[in-house]
Amino acid sequence: MTTTEASHDVYVDAVPVAEMFVDRSYQRDLEERRAHRIGGAWDRRLVGVLDVSDRGPEHHPRYAIINGQHRWAAASHSGAATHLAANVHVGLTVADEAALFRDIDQSTKKLTVWDRWKARRAAGDIVVTGIDQIAEGFGLKVAQGSASNYIVCLSALEYCYGVDPQYLARTLEFVGDVWPGDSAGLKHGVIRALFEILWSEALPDTGRLADALSELTPTQVHARAVESRKIHDGQHWQCTIRVIVEAYNRAGRGKVDPQTVLRAAS
Repeated sequence: MTTTEASHDVYVDAVPVAEMFVDRSYQRDLEERRAHRIGGAWDRRLVGVLDVSDRGPEHHPRYAIINGQHRWAAASHSGAATHLAANVHVGLTVADEAALFRDIDQSTKKLTVWDRWKARRAAGDIVVTGIDQIAEGFGLKVAQGSASNYIVCLSALEYCYGVDPQYLARTLEFVGDVWPGDSAGLKHGVIRALFEILWSEALPDTGRLADALSELTPTQVHARAVESRKIHDGQHWQCTIRVIVEAYNRAGRGKVDPQTVLRAAS
C-alpha cells in the first residue's frame, strides 16, 4: 500500500460513466484509436476495476479518473455501459491524485510481447495457433530461449503469416535446408528478408539462392546487413535483402539489381 492510499478512504462502487472525467494536469494523453478499438469490441469481462477520485457532489462531472481512462473512453464510445466498477478514493487533493496515478502506473506490471503471445495462444488465437503449427511442422518452436530450434521473432512471423502462411512455411523450410541447426538463421532480419524474396519470386532460381547462402553463415549475413545499413537507407531486413541479392549475383550468371527486389517486396 502506498502512502497516499493509506491516508484516505477507499470503497468500491458502480460509478456512472457520465460522471467521470479526466484531469489533464497529470493524466497522459488519450490514445483515441486504442479507445475506439476497445469500444468496438466491448467485453465487460475484460474491463476490470478503475480507480477514481470523488471530488464531491458540488463537482459535475464528479469523479476524476486516476487509472483506467482508456476503458472509460471505450465505454463511452461503445454505448454499452452506463456504469463501471471503480475503487472510489475519497479525500484526495489534485496533488494526491497525481501521486496515486504515478504510484499505480509504476507498480503495474506491463505486459511484454511474450506475455501477450502466450495469452493469445492460451485463448486459441487462430494466428498464433497457425504459426505454431507451421513451426512445429519443421521441428521448430515459437518460444523464448536460446535453443537452436526456438524462433523468437514474433513480429516477423506474424507479418509473414498475415501475408501468406504458405510462404512462411516455405521460408522456414528454406532456412532449415540451408542452415540446419543454426538458430541465427531464425532471426527477424533473415526470416523477413527471405520471405519477401521467396514470396515476390524476385530471385526465381532458388537452387542458386540456396547455393549462394550456403557459402555464408546467417551471422555473416546479419553482420553484412549491419554494415550495409551504414550506407543505405532502410530497415535491417531490407539491408539483409541487399546482402542476399549480392550473394546471389556472385553465385552465377545474370545480375539482379537489389533495388528491383526491394521494390517487389511487400
